[in-house]
Amino acid sequence: MHNEPPAAVSYLAIGDSLTEGIGANSPQQHFVVQLFRYLRHSDHCHFRNWGISGMTSTELLQLVQHSAFQRLLPRLTHLTVTTGGCDFIELFEKGKLTVGEILKSSRMVQSNVRQILSVIRRQNPRLTVYLLGFYIPLPAYELGIEQAKIFVQMLNRAYSGLCKRFRVNMVDPYPSFLNRKEYFADEVHPNQMGYDELARLFIQSAKQDSLQNPGEMSKTIS
Repeated sequence: MHNEPPAAVSYLAIGDSLTEGIGANSPQQHFVVQLFRYLRHSDHCHFRNWGISGMTSTELLQLVQHSAFQRLLPRLTHLTVTTGGCDFIELFEKGKLTVGEILKSSRMVQSNVRQILSVIRRQNPRLTVYLLGFYIPLPAYELGIEQAKIFVQMLNRAYSGLCKRFRVNMVDPYPSFLNRKEYFADEVHPNQMGYDELARLFIQSAKQDSLQNPGEMSKTIS
């Protein structure tokens, strides 16, 4: 029997400024580009970056429900998602960073992400999906790190539960970024060191996924 050649990778990155790569040294050093370099095995592989700085989870839900995304989705082999952070940045900018408002936004973000993953999985059951969790932004170290730890870990547990439900790979940056202020370009965005760490985490997840699902991954990763 002859081994089938690996199918061409078609990778789309969607989400907020982390997907766009704000804070990286250059467009070629974003974590999404580094991940594509790992996944790519021929000139027939494709990569698109639809990251938009400032995009909230509500706006991302609108994107995945759009006809252009719906047409593209069945043809994808890999998808990365970063979302949720901008929802809480909006609270901070509006001076509404109270426990009540945080919990309210948390429920909304979880509902949006649940709907996002549901649409994605319904349209493409075999798609390999990676969802980035939360890390603690720099302002939290001044405003109250212990409360921030509880809140971020709560969100990541919620994301993890959604990932298990929809067969999505959860990428958790919390341990790697904890107390690593040298990973930041500004209050919320990673610098190049931070993006390199995100790339390492995504590639590590891709490697683990290939070990757990060798039959499927052999079709997409050489």
